[in-house]
Amino acid sequence: MWLWIPLRSLWRNRRRTLLSVAIIAFGTAISLFVLAFLDNARDQIRDTSVAEYGNLQIASRSLFDNEADGYDYLLTPDHVDAVRALLQQEPSFIDSTVQLEFPGLAASGVRTQVVRIRAVEPQNDLLAFGTTLVDGRGLRESDTAAVLVGRALAERLSLNVGEVLTVTLTTVDGAYNASPFVIEGIYGFSSEQVESQVLLVPLRFGQLLLNTVGVDRIIVGLDRIDATDPATERLVNGLAGAGLPLEVRTWEELSPIYQQLSSYFDLLFGFLTLAISVLVFFIILQVLTLAFLERTREIGTLRALGTTRSEVFRLFFSESAWLAVLGSGVGLVAGILLSAGFNAIGIEWLPPGTVEPSVLATQIGLSTLLAPFLVSLFATLLSALYPALQAARLQVVDALRVE
Repeated sequence: MWLWIPLRSLWRNRRRTLLSVAIIAFGTAISLFVLAFLDNARDQIRDTSVAEYGNLQIASRSLFDNEADGYDYLLTPDHVDAVRALLQQEPSFIDSTVQLEFPGLAASGVRTQVVRIRAVEPQNDLLAFGTTLVDGRGLRESDTAAVLVGRALAERLSLNVGEVLTVTLTTVDGAYNASPFVIEGIYGFSSEQVESQVLLVPLRFGQLLLNTVGVDRIIVGLDRIDATDPATERLVNGLAGAGLPLEVRTWEELSPIYQQLSSYFDLLFGFLTLAISVLVFFIILQVLTLAFLERTREIGTLRALGTTRSEVFRLFFSESAWLAVLGSGVGLVAGILLSAGFNAIGIEWLPPGTVEPSVLATQIGLSTLLAPFLVSLFATLLSALYPALQAARLQVVDALRVE
């Protein structure tokens, strides 16, 4: 009874009810659309970060904190074997690879560029840059003086497949070394910074150039992204138990751009949610206050018939609850339709620091639906408290005197 009587009361003034529902629905739909857009953008950045760094990396703390003195952070083959033995015990583990990265100076003719030489295991399935080739072929195990250059660097230095690129570097012993490389392929990546600065060479040849058998990090791939934190905790305990002075860093810790943009997205959605909530609160407060004032004689009649103050409050607050549920529900439907229409358009844009355009899209999940619904529900119910309390406090005689 207490559920249906408020609903019938709302239906008596359909225009005001529809206006209130429309205001709540508008705020809910906008919040849902923006949150779905930000979630999709966040996931795209997350996937790009995992593609670049792996799920997690294992290395010396001095490497992660940029406190290394020379190449004392390099991991020996014994370190690598011990870590891989631990990884075999991890249930979410699917693959791993090692990497050796060092600075150098690339020269082509009179043009030079400071670069990072990344020596990788050719044809590995974890960070397979060969799958992003735009020209030429990928690295092979049998390659020696072969290199993959990024598309941005190739354009800057006017490089083509088959040409020679000279790289100068310093070995672990402090000696200078220079070697010509044959450009076997040009790769593309989502980050312009990677394309313009990173050269890819076979691991064995990179170790030969640097005069070492070590690597600087072990990159780990897991079967899903949300397994990263539990796996990290288990690996940290395993490394400590094995007496290995190594640290584990997740893709999120290694990707500063993800941390910065994720915090910005949270701040943006929080500000938008606050603005919409305040707007809905004051508009619905005004509408409900006017509606309850118009029904003062009705309130007096109810009180004269024996209705208690708490029952009057419950009656009017239930009407507001119906408005909140109906408006938020309609807003969710409108937000889903708006998101679907936006996705169907397929708008492209070029994010800062990237070379490939991305499709602007929204992504709707359970949390995306729940947050706007609860925010609109709370804002509407909060705005109903004052008018409902005022209605419940009316004196019977004073209410019946109102014309």
